[in-house]
Amino acid sequence: MNRLTITAFLFLLISCGKNAKQESSTEGNLLENLSITIDTVRVDVGEEIFNPGMYYQFGLSEDGQSVYFALNQEPEVHEINLQNLQLVRRIYFEKDGPNRAPNFINYFDVLPKNEFMLAHYGIQGIYNEQAEKIQAMEIQPDEFKGLDEDLNALYFNLTISPDKKLAFSTPNKPSELFSAFIAKMNLEQKTGELIPLPALEITKNFQVTFRSENSSTTYGDFISIQKVKDQLVIYSGSTSDLYLYDFTTDSLILKTFNHQLIPSKKTGSFPSKVDSQERVREVGDEINQQATFSGLYWDPSRKLYFRFGSKSNGKLETGEPKKKDVYLFAYDEKLQLLGEQKVDLPYPFGRAFFFEGKLYSYRPVDEDPGFVRMTLTY
Repeated sequence: MNRLTITAFLFLLISCGKNAKQESSTEGNLLENLSITIDTVRVDVGEEIFNPGMYYQFGLSEDGQSVYFALNQEPEVHEINLQNLQLVRRIYFEKDGPNRAPNFINYFDVLPKNEFMLAHYGIQGIYNEQAEKIQAMEIQPDEFKGLDEDLNALYFNLTISPDKKLAFSTPNKPSELFSAFIAKMNLEQKTGELIPLPALEITKNFQVTFRSENSSTTYGDFISIQKVKDQLVIYSGSTSDLYLYDFTTDSLILKTFNHQLIPSKKTGSFPSKVDSQERVREVGDEINQQATFSGLYWDPSRKLYFRFGSKSNGKLETGEPKKKDVYLFAYDEKLQLLGEQKVDLPYPFGRAFFFEGKLYSYRPVDEDPGFVRMTLTY
């Protein structure tokens, strides 16, 4: 494989116990003299042919040298070696039989020893790298003592602890428009509980929904979960506050931050229901004109966390969106705020991770997988 090419360079100089609560702030600004270099790289796929736009959820290998992408419309996982930027294998999962995997992989998690959690509404399981199902899961409320049977979509955002003993998700209750909790399920003991997230209740003020007879559309912010550095990060775009769940100590900690460049929370009042697709988009655009916070990105080379904030600025007369305001924040290992800076980027990086000190964001290059890489200097 020798088709690795660097396709573009762009240099940008930027001027610019449970439920314990910890506030993070700092004097000085680590990112005060931040400069950013951006380049785009293509992954060498050899003679393989597939649609790189089908890459969906991802996770890093245990040693951090590979990234695995699940395809969203096929039971298939691809491994990309990050050192060489090569597609090294395609793992095909079965559509029938005892090793059956979801036809559409809605939720994907990478576990130690190159094992994978694959899930959609009907099938959830843990598989090894030979595509064998090694642990079947029935993620239904009636399977777990302690969970109400009226929970809906218990598989939403399904995430598994590294030891495969616990599962977490963001279900909802049909009787409630919004639910600020996550579900925690013990896969061995078949018990479950709902963990309330009062600091993220604010999210309900920044969602708008249009319902028709057969479907619904919701714009705005949502509660999300991600696994970072053997912790579960639980966050919402509506606030900089976030929760950390430690798998080892079974503890949940609320982290708050004293950001200076943008407000730490959205404010104001927006309708929760509207009567048209056009109106739901309009209200969603209004919500996004306030600061929206992303999840965390861990840089093991610096021992720092980073995350983005962004704010849209309405539309041009042509109807095209104006350039967003984008912000970058840096935190130490204890999530103490160390620096913040407005950055000259068109949008925050998404589907991103750090490798050897650079932030990689997935983006197809022509007909191959690729990444936009950000190098931070400060």
